[in-house]
Amino acid sequence: MKSFLYKIAQVILLLVLIPAWGICQDIPDFFDTEFETYGFDFNGNGARAMGMGNAYLGVSDDINAVTWNPAGLFKMESPIIGFSYTSLSARGQFSSQRLNSTPVSLPSERIVLDHGASIDALTSLNFLAPLRIKGHPFVGSIAYSRNSNEFQKQGYKFDFLELFPIFNEVGTFLFTDTVLGNVNTTTELRGGIESVNIGFGTRVYSNLAFGTCLNVYSGKIQRSSNSIGLAPGIPINNFQHGYGTIYQNQIDSNSFSGFNATVGLKLDGAKFDAGLVVRTPFSLNQKGEEVSIEIVDLNGVAFITDTTFRIDLLTKYDIPLMVGFGVGYQYRENWLFAADMEYRNFSSSKIKIRENLILVPGGNNIEEFRVLDNSQWQWSNVFIVRAGTEYLKETSVGTIPLRAGLGYVPLPTPNVDVNGNRSTSVSYQFSVGTGIHWNQIKLDLGYMYKTYNLESGGFIAEENSQNHFLIASFTGYF
Repeated sequence: MKSFLYKIAQVILLLVLIPAWGICQDIPDFFDTEFETYGFDFNGNGARAMGMGNAYLGVSDDINAVTWNPAGLFKMESPIIGFSYTSLSARGQFSSQRLNSTPVSLPSERIVLDHGASIDALTSLNFLAPLRIKGHPFVGSIAYSRNSNEFQKQGYKFDFLELFPIFNEVGTFLFTDTVLGNVNTTTELRGGIESVNIGFGTRVYSNLAFGTCLNVYSGKIQRSSNSIGLAPGIPINNFQHGYGTIYQNQIDSNSFSGFNATVGLKLDGAKFDAGLVVRTPFSLNQKGEEVSIEIVDLNGVAFITDTTFRIDLLTKYDIPLMVGFGVGYQYRENWLFAADMEYRNFSSSKIKIRENLILVPGGNNIEEFRVLDNSQWQWSNVFIVRAGTEYLKETSVGTIPLRAGLGYVPLPTPNVDVNGNRSTSVSYQFSVGTGIHWNQIKLDLGYMYKTYNLESGGFIAEENSQNHFLIASFTGYF
């Protein structure tokens, strides 16, 4: 009889927890693993640029020019090598209101998760050299760049309440019992999007230079999720209750591919420099695989263990046309001011999720995609403003640069309030930098502080991030 009652309890456990689990898996927005809310901030690299607040489209006169404005490469007069290493210290909090699936009044609380991660990575490796093609001078460059370091930590708690009839051993109905439980989920995402950049710059007329660059994207980002569903009052009969639990661990591994071009113009004047940069639109393909392990137990005894694999997942992000304009003003011989404006038309972009792949022997495979509409997801247009300055101080040990900058950088991921209304979320950036320069070697340091708030009405959630970036760059001249 005890074994029979235990099996009944197992069935009840499945009836209680698994539907609630399914409801949680269907919740969209912050935790949808079919697509991610990346920053897609395809900036260039270098400690000098970061120290000046990334106001570099009109300056772009060092080894990192290929990743900012390739027209600036033409000012380089000798072969140069360089690399940069960056450390990201992610700080902040993610909080969400407890959710529930019933009209019954359940306790309300905020779930608060602290960011506390560190990501270190080689963020650029560059080489450039002047060359001549049929007597015309060019400067060619090849670089590896890490375009973005991504980190997110999120979570929620979901309450559920179910009513179940209780029967005795002979099947007579006794009464209806209440089962109150919850599902707790935390997720963490980390990694980065990278590219290889191959470009050149050349003079086209007087003090006007032209440059272009092919960007081939790659990189890996992984999201790991841990969930636990609890139902402490599973009814076995009219006097016995059990403790039911479902554990789930899920790892989503994503790799990227895609390519586009950067085209730039740069006008060099006696006091003013100006640069115009266009980055062509492209499809950034996210190919992924998912491993999910679930364990169901009753009173600490596991009776279901399931492992699920999903492979060859594909999401396409339409990255829009990006247009930027920058100026540099040489106030004095040793004092530079710079400012940038950049527009990114994200509102016209779509997210496409492959739902079906039909294999055709001897022919082209057929892919069927679901395109997210405006009610499911809508990016915001981005208009960026950045400004910075650099002062060069001559000392007996070398030239010491002193830099500072700031930026107003709206995010493509919108704020969404509890009524579904969207608004633009903004990242504010502050930076400083220094270093030491000799004739053939330059060592530079840059620090940037980025902060933003991002709301999700579907979860009554808020992500508050304060990220610290520290970059060190080496440049060597032949």
